[in-house]
Amino acid sequence: MSNDNLHVNSRGSLEILAPAGDWNALRAAVTAGADAVYFGLQSLNARRRARNFTLEEARHAVDLLHAHGRRAYLTLNTDISYRELGLAIAVLRQAAEIGVDAILIRDPALLAFRKCFPQLEFHFSTQTCMANSADVAAAAELGADRVVLARELSLEEIRRIAQQSPIDLEVFVQGALCFSVSGRCLMSSWVGGRSGNRGLCASPCRVPWAVEGQQAGHPLSMHDLCALEHIFQLHEAGVRAVKIEGRLKTADWVARAVAIYRRALAGDNIDELKSEARSLTSYTGRELTNGYLIGEKTNLTGSNRGRVGRDEISADAGDGIGGNAREVFMEGEETPAFSFDKKGFEFTLSTANKRIECQLRWYGNDVTWEYPKTVVRRAHKAVTAAELCEMVQGRYFQGCAADHVETDDPEFLLVPRTVNAILDRISAEIGRIRRAENKPIVIDFPEGGSFTASDLAPATNNVRALGDMPNRVRIGIGQLTDFVSRVQPVHLIVDGAGPEDVPTIAQVCRKHVPIVALPPVCFEDELSRMEELVERCRKARLGVEVNSWGGWWLARRAGIGFEAGPGLGVLNPLAAAFLRKLGARSVTISVEADRRQIEDICAYAPVALSLYVMGRPPLAISRAELPEEFLGRVFADRRDLRMRPAREWGLWVFRPLIPFDWRRLRNDRIRVKHLVVDLVGSPDPVGEWLGLTSRSRPFTFNYHRTLQ
Repeated sequence: MSNDNLHVNSRGSLEILAPAGDWNALRAAVTAGADAVYFGLQSLNARRRARNFTLEEARHAVDLLHAHGRRAYLTLNTDISYRELGLAIAVLRQAAEIGVDAILIRDPALLAFRKCFPQLEFHFSTQTCMANSADVAAAAELGADRVVLARELSLEEIRRIAQQSPIDLEVFVQGALCFSVSGRCLMSSWVGGRSGNRGLCASPCRVPWAVEGQQAGHPLSMHDLCALEHIFQLHEAGVRAVKIEGRLKTADWVARAVAIYRRALAGDNIDELKSEARSLTSYTGRELTNGYLIGEKTNLTGSNRGRVGRDEISADAGDGIGGNAREVFMEGEETPAFSFDKKGFEFTLSTANKRIECQLRWYGNDVTWEYPKTVVRRAHKAVTAAELCEMVQGRYFQGCAADHVETDDPEFLLVPRTVNAILDRISAEIGRIRRAENKPIVIDFPEGGSFTASDLAPATNNVRALGDMPNRVRIGIGQLTDFVSRVQPVHLIVDGAGPEDVPTIAQVCRKHVPIVALPPVCFEDELSRMEELVERCRKARLGVEVNSWGGWWLARRAGIGFEAGPGLGVLNPLAAAFLRKLGARSVTISVEADRRQIEDICAYAPVALSLYVMGRPPLAISRAELPEEFLGRVFADRRDLRMRPAREWGLWVFRPLIPFDWRRLRNDRIRVKHLVVDLVGSPDPVGEWLGLTSRSRPFTFNYHRTLQ
């Protein structure tokens, strides 16, 4: 293929898409020759640990990019709670107003507003797990202009998907890889409530692991991706954009990565460029791989070093908090007000006394609190009081923005942990005042969308309260016959079934009410098998549970009744309403959700709901092949997270040894149609269903903690 076909910035060219976690990185990407840059605000994006951009900075970022003929993509690619919906809508309005070219999304609630913002392109993030041509067809039908394909695909799979795709395809070519398929990992959430699906992954896969008590190094730590030698093949296959991962990386790293790919497209020697690319991983000690692209799934993990501290990844990220970027591009500008609570709060930071004093005033409430003054040992990591005030001014807290922020000493230095504590305390106090004053969360729905506020009303068939007897069981196909023979009839979700299992399910479950679960991840080679499963279920008059967008597309095309399962679990009632509009008979609440989020969904979701109250959900679903002897063995980390891998639909699926269990909890504000017990992976399904093997102190997962 001729390199002449890859003319820079031509609409039909191969777009180089660069990351920007701060202003320095954005400017470096432009200088190095990126065709487009993706960046996020300080919330609702999948890299919340990056410095990110305020609303004001985002406007200037778009102006800068457009002035240089580049495109601006804003990330809004996380699961969104009900209390964040107003902020998400405000961000969509802001993105449209300032001229953002595209937004990256994960949560289906945002699709309800697709028609309201025709000037914005909607791109499906890699967090939506676009792994096959059915997934892409579903995205197109839902209004997406582009999808970011799963990072586990081979060149041949990408080519086959592109041949059928009516929309643009984007592929990652450089940067870190996740052990789990994106959007399908719960490890970080499980161990500490920091959700990778909400931008706060703690990277537990990067730590050392023991297998059956023997130290095994870093078997879950993936090598870094480098697709330099395949860049022309990707373009020839039909890929529209190649993407560099790295919003936590330094400006220098971004510049070097972009320059390497720009030179590759210009025809420079690939072997020499690969040598330069190896220097991009020097801070991690990880090897580079193109394994997935060439169809190789072994030897993709393990390194001398695993998780890397943020200080090593982004050593000069502190410059993005202030520095020249703000002086050049932001002087004299004001932050636009997009609060969806019409009355903003006031915040004052005082450093004149022996302690740092904070004061917040809102709706007649006056709250003060203090912090000790900490010695600043690393000034380049510190944040000035003025910069903190800018952060407060540029964010939303529980749906509320600041009307006025001030400090008595703009140059006073604060250590990062104090800054984080202040921001968290402001959010907590706003939430407390809102509850005490009974202030409702007001969502300003845009005109022309699929829903209005009146559409969010609880469904009448959600009558079973948390604490009532569960009425549905999720069971593995291998456990089905024995379970059915030993328990009274109960509604069943059959997990792990293939087309050949449908006659058995129909025969064994005569007195039960079965529904067959489709897999949460399905690659192109398995797609015909999933399609056959749907068709056989239709002929047997069995409903299916869809757990991916491709599964939804197949079920809809087959005209079969379906429910939305945990693979499409929701964190807000609008997402549930949207899935109902797409035909779902019931919708599953995200297994990650905390108590308050579940209560909000139950209060407003206009559809039958399912809630998992006990189980061992998949903590990671991986296409990487580990040594065969690891199957069935117990993996444990230093925090005593213990999990066991098994093969499900040809993938490695890790489930925890100890289940979460909410069956002893009581909450009448949580009402659903189905309370589900997940017995997949259980060593004693019957005993656990009957409560004979429950723990004295059950693990309650995120119920009692706030999902971050």
